[in-house]
Amino acid sequence: MKTIKSIKSILIVSIAVIFQSCYKPGDIQVQNNITQVKIVDVKWGDIYIATELLPGETSEKLKIDKYEEKLPSSHKISFKMTANNKSIYLETEEVYLLDEDGDLLIVLTDDTKVKNPNE
Repeated sequence: MKTIKSIKSILIVSIAVIFQSCYKPGDIQVQNNITQVKIVDVKWGDIYIATELLPGETSEKLKIDKYEEKLPSSHKISFKMTANNKSIYLETEEVYLLDEDGDLLIVLTDDTKVKNPNE
């Protein structure tokens, strides 16, 4: 009887491990192509992407695993835009979808629709 319970336990654990290993994380990057503007504290939803991006700079690829965010998931990009010793908090109006096993490059440009959610 103990052998059957042991076999069932091993089988259940094995199935759980197989399902866990099927999840494939996604990669995300943000590129700042906004003219003459530095962006700081760049986030996708609650996930921190970069400390600071100068014009033309791209963040490192960030791997999003299931412990950070269940994929697929969609979020806005939020950041502080700084220029001439002034800064403003902004969010994109568009949401960006990252799929499981996806590779997402978000390019922020002068034409990217943004808003200050505090206004």
